[in-house]
Order: sequence, then structure tokens, then C-alpha cells
Amino acid sequence: MSLEGKVALVTGATSGIGLETASALAGLGAKVILGVRNTKAAEDVVKEIQEKHPGAKVVIGPSLELISQESVRKFAEHINKEFPQLHILVNNAGTCFMEKNFTPDGVGGIAQTNHLGPYTLTRLLEKKLVDSKARVVTVASVTHRTVVLKSALSFLTDWRSGYYQHTKLANVLFAYELQRRLGNHGVTSCAADPGGVKSNIWDKSPRFKQSIERTFINACYSPPVDGAKCVIHAATVPWEKDRKVVDGNPVMPTYDLRYYSRGLFCSPLLCKLDGYRGKAFGTAQNIKGTIWGISTVVISLLDWPLRKISGGLLARTCKPVRSATQTYDTKLASELWDASADLAKLPKEPQL
Repeated sequence: MSLEGKVALVTGATSGIGLETASALAGLGAKVILGVRNTKAAEDVVKEIQEKHPGAKVVIGPSLELISQESVRKFAEHINKEFPQLHILVNNAGTCFMEKNFTPDGVGGIAQTNHLGPYTLTRLLEKKLVDSKARVVTVASVTHRTVVLKSALSFLTDWRSGYYQHTKLANVLFAYELQRRLGNHGVTSCAADPGGVKSNIWDKSPRFKQSIERTFINACYSPPVDGAKCVIHAATVPWEKDRKVVDGNPVMPTYDLRYYSRGLFCSPLLCKLDGYRGKAFGTAQNIKGTIWGISTVVISLLDWPLRKISGGLLARTCKPVRSATQTYDTKLASELWDASADLAKLPKEPQL
């Protein structure tokens, strides 16, 4: 596949999955914009990518701090001014562990960084995305299956309701709602699950920095170059390839909701059960949640080793799978979109 003439923006591209995604897209011929906090570190990334792919076209945008709405607005303004088209947007940047803090608007720091920041960036670029018939990929996580959102507002403003796993659920809700709202205008939006990846995100966790769990992560989780495969696939696969068909007819874009996963993370045990548990969910769901949890631990520990041992012959397929039940809640998705628009001081309806 060639991406010659295409422009792609990848956030969080100085390390891990973001770096590998940016490198792969540049290697396919796209002009890649790096959306990063540390623009100095990004200079080394540009050199690394160009050494790997001679002639690669890679540029660095202004510093992008997703925790700051002002920074997001300035970054989007630059992209809108300097780049006539934008064909691929990969919302990859995010955080997992953070001390309790809130933005001036009262949004929890993790929810701001992982959801509201990317939401605002995408919305500010939406006219360009529509004009370019763009693909938008939001990087999610298997952990989105372990929680539910009480409400859009509590997720955004209540610290305990806006942890990492909640933001990953919000990412899928946003990816689907973006497809509902812009799908008829030529934009294709999906979520992608990279699986278990040993990226530097684990270094920031007091629990995982030095523990028996970290030993298993280092031994069994995939390197970022492998973890990025699902994201790259989601960003480049021809949309018609996985088009859903009902009664012999392709579904309308507003119903074509995709969550791409890879390898053992496509297992029916993982995808057809929800992993959340608790007093509010009843015995049946708690049993299902326990089965899900055990299955996911096993899958996380076997996925990359199986792929590695087989030389990439096994557990390599990327495909759309069922995401958590709550991700298909159209009312919640709409409420999250509207609440985010209010906080971002943006119109609720797309500005095309």
C-alpha cells in the first residue's frame, strides 16, 4: 500500500506505539506530522525515522499538551493554517498514571489528557477531516471492558470516575459517535486496541515500576513495534474491506462501528463478555466478569509469545471485533459528545 500524497498526524509520537505508527506511515509514503509535547525529543525521532526510511517526510508540529485546552487550540490552529489536507489522524497520546489534579474547567487530569484533549483536537480539525475524507483512529485498550460510565459528566469531573480504564471506554464511545456524525460526510472513524505492550507507560506506575507483574509484562508483552501493528492496520485498511453486511446490504456509515483488535485479543471469550464486576451488577455479571478476567490474563501472557515463537505465523490477524456493551449506548455517546463540546466551548453539531 502506498500513502504517497497523503498527510497523517500522529499524537504522542516520541516513543512507543506512537513512534512506531508514525514511522510506518512515513515508510508508506505519507507526510507525517508529529504531535508531541517535547519537540526537542521529536527531532531525534525525525532522524530515526528518516534513517529507517530514507526520503521519509516527517515534520514536527508545535508543542501539544493535551492536558491544556489552550495548547490544543494553538496546535489545531497551526495544522489548519499550514496543511491544506489531513488524511489520517491517529489519536494515540495519553497517560495512564497521574496524581489527582483538575483543569481550570474542573475536568480530571486523566480524562482531560486521554479524552477531552483528543476530542477538542479532532473537533477543531473536523472541517479539514471532512474535506480530506480522512480516517480517524483512536487508540483504545482492552481495559475499557472492565468498567462502565455512570454518566458523561461524572466521568469528566469526578476523579474516581475518570481513571485510565474509564477514559479508554470514553475513547471507544467517541470513536463511534464520530463515525455516526461524520460517516455520511466521508470520514471513517474507528478504535484500535494494540493489546499488551511493554511501553514506557508502565514506568510511571508506582505499582508496576518494580513488581512481579512488571516481570511478566517485560517477559510476555509485545514490543511497541509489534503493538503498533493493529493501529497501523486500522489507519490504512481500505474501509470497504470490513464493511458490515445485513441481509445482503452494506450497512450505512452511521451503523458501521469498528473496534480493531489483533491476535488472541480477538478471542470470543474476551470480546463477547464484559469484564466489569461489583455489587451493582448481580451474580450473573460477576461470574461473567471473573471468567473474562481470567481469560484476559491468559491471553495477555500468551499473545506475543505465540506470535514470536511462530515467527509471526500465529495470532497475527487484525480484524474488527465486538467492543464492550456500553460502547454501543447511543444515548451515553451523545451525552459525552455534548458535555465535551460544552467544556471545549465548541458547537455540539459538526462545523462543516
